[in-house]
Amino acid sequence: MIVTILELRARFLQYLQKFQIIIEPLVKFIIAFAVFRSINNAIGYEKHLMSLPAELLLSLLGTFTPPVILVLLAALVALAHVYIASPILAILVALIMVILYCFIARFSGKYGYVILAIPILFLLKIPYVVPLILGLVATPMAIIPTACGVVVYRMFVVISSAAKFEGSTQIEDILAMYIDVIDRLVADKQMIATIAVFSVMIIVMYLVRKLSIEYVFEISVAIGAIVCILGFLVTDLVIHTELNITSMVFGTVGSMLIALVFQFFRLALDYTAVERVQFEDDDYYYYVKAVPKMNLTMPERSVKKFSTIRETEFSQDDEEETPDDMLSDDENNIQGAD
Repeated sequence: MIVTILELRARFLQYLQKFQIIIEPLVKFIIAFAVFRSINNAIGYEKHLMSLPAELLLSLLGTFTPPVILVLLAALVALAHVYIASPILAILVALIMVILYCFIARFSGKYGYVILAIPILFLLKIPYVVPLILGLVATPMAIIPTACGVVVYRMFVVISSAAKFEGSTQIEDILAMYIDVIDRLVADKQMIATIAVFSVMIIVMYLVRKLSIEYVFEISVAIGAIVCILGFLVTDLVIHTELNITSMVFGTVGSMLIALVFQFFRLALDYTAVERVQFEDDDYYYYVKAVPKMNLTMPERSVKKFSTIRETEFSQDDEEETPDDMLSDDENNIQGAD
């Protein structure tokens, strides 16, 4: 059973490497299309951007651009929707997005997809996948894009509800609406609890996977899932976030399974063949623990073609010598005798 799974893994990675030039743009296109479709479904005020040709064109642009540019395109599309619903709120959204974009571009540009993934996964009820995977592959610096993704999701939840009640153009009413939106964002207990729990998950998993123990990555995923469940339970009891406990628990378990599958395809280690090596140089004495990777080499298929008719013709040609060939052999013998 294990050998069969490893063979499937090896074939999958082999195909990924072989067709990387096709698969990588295709995956980026699917991600970009999911991002723009989710924005259109969540906000959906600008009808032109909601058409399929517009979504496909934006997805193509996001396919051949860096993650930070894709984030910028998504922000512009969301801003256009908000502008149609409320030009006044669009100014506030633009300011918030500029601040978030500066954080992304300055500190964590390579994690741009995290900001796009969190709102989409919130809609799928499994946003916990992001901190679990980041805890396996990233440093605590990944907390910044994770927090930005949570802020973006909660911001559009608040602004979508505020845009429905806009009707006055008086300066006092506009300022009151701005203050109300900012107060709701700052006092959003669910947003604060989510950022805190996700940050603790990433830090704890980062510290655990640095330990020299067997099955450290699998253990870090399990600990991260436990921290997630306990963290949301504690925050719900302390600040009353009105959390759906059942959805959170099942979402965390599903996210943990996804993270384990991701880890298996990313890096599979054979802890039954661990080697410990000791050596020294002029300055230090080293104790090294080496864990081999489970890399199953797939045998290459070779096809051999057999032609009996062609072999028969060659054998007859070898047996039947021409008179010229016989004469040349006799001449060589005579020369050798001389």
